[in-house]
Amino acid sequence: MRIQHVLIGALLSATSLCAFAKVIHFDAQTYDQLRHEGTPFIVHTDATWCPICKKQNDLLTSIEQEPRFRQLTVLVVDVDADKEVMKSLDLSKRSLFIVYKGDAELGHSMADTDKDSIESLFAKAR
Repeated sequence: MRIQHVLIGALLSATSLCAFAKVIHFDAQTYDQLRHEGTPFIVHTDATWCPICKKQNDLLTSIEQEPRFRQLTVLVVDVDADKEVMKSLDLSKRSLFIVYKGDAELGHSMADTDKDSIESLFAKAR
């Protein structure tokens, strides 16, 4: 009986992981693949020292667990460590969210810390 509970718990945990959005550090290969496939995704520019980015990351932690965003990938660009990426994508600001579907930009926001507003922006990617 105990092993059944453990197995059921493991299965539920694995299933719930599928409901999470993927928030990963920017990777050019993933970026190119998402664009090529026409898959919706978000680019987020972040800085560890930025108080607005901190608030956005806290919101992102909450948003990424919502089932309606389970297919969404968020690529995080560190404005300090990823200067070449910032330049190649023509990004110049921190605390920026940009929603893409393939090559098309569907929307963006900068310095937004309102959860409803950010969720509305993310919903454009579904």
